[in-house]
Amino acid sequence: MTTPTAATGVPAYVRIAAEWSERIDSGQLKHGDPLPTREELAEQYGVSKTVIRDALGLLHQAGYLEAATRRGTHVYRLPRYELPMYVLEADDRGRDAFEDAVRSQGGRPYQHIRVETVAPGPDVAKALQLADGELSLVRLRVRTIDGTPYCIADSYFPYELVKGTELAKPDNIARGGRHVLREMGMEMVKHRDVIRSRRPHAREIGELGISHGLDVIRHERISYAADGRPVRFMASSFPSDRWELTYEVEK
Repeated sequence: MTTPTAATGVPAYVRIAAEWSERIDSGQLKHGDPLPTREELAEQYGVSKTVIRDALGLLHQAGYLEAATRRGTHVYRLPRYELPMYVLEADDRGRDAFEDAVRSQGGRPYQHIRVETVAPGPDVAKALQLADGELSLVRLRVRTIDGTPYCIADSYFPYELVKGTELAKPDNIARGGRHVLREMGMEMVKHRDVIRSRRPHAREIGELGISHGLDVIRHERISYAADGRPVRFMASSFPSDRWELTYEVEK
C-alpha cells in the first residue's frame, strides 16, 4: 500500500493527483503511457474508488490524461518546445523566428492566418496609444506543430499605419512581419513584455483543443519604433504543458 505524503487539510484525492502530476512533469511517465486501473490505484493507496475517481478527475481537468476509453486511461503530454523570446525580433535571419525555433527542435510548423479590421478593445487601444474611433488591424494566427495547435499569436497594428501593406493580407510572411515594418521605416527597436498565467478563455479552448483546467501562458509584447511610437501589440497564448519561454539577460 502506498500512502501519499500527508499534508494538513489537503484531501487524499488532491495529494494523489499531485503525486501523479509530478511523475508526469518529471518525465517519469511519457505521452501515451497507461495508468493503473481505478481498482488497482484504490488498492495501492488504500482508499475508495471514489477518491481515485476524484484524483483522476483533477488530472483530466488539468490536461494530464486522455479521456478514459476501453483502452483505459493514458498520459497526455505532447512534446514541449522552447521559445527563445529574446531573439524573436532578431533581424539577422530574414525568416520567421517562431518557425526557425520549432524547426531547430525537430518540429514542423504551420500557421493559419485571418486578418480583420476591428474597433480595438481597451487593452489594444492603450497598448497602441490609439485615439477614440481609431481602428486597428489584427493578424489572428493559430500556430501548429506537426498538425497540432500549439499557440495563438495575434498581432495588432494601427490600421492607418499598415493598410494596403503585406500585413493586411492573410498570407504567411516568410521573412517575418518585423521586416515589413522595417522596410516601411518603422523598425521595432524596443519591446515591453508582460507574461502571466491564467485559465483559458473560450477561443483558446476551442482553437487550441485544450482542457478548460489547463492554464495558458499569456505573453503580451508592445513594440516601439525609434520615435517612441508603438507600432505593434502582439498577444500570444501558449498551453502551459507544451512550452518553455526562455530569456537571456546580459549585464
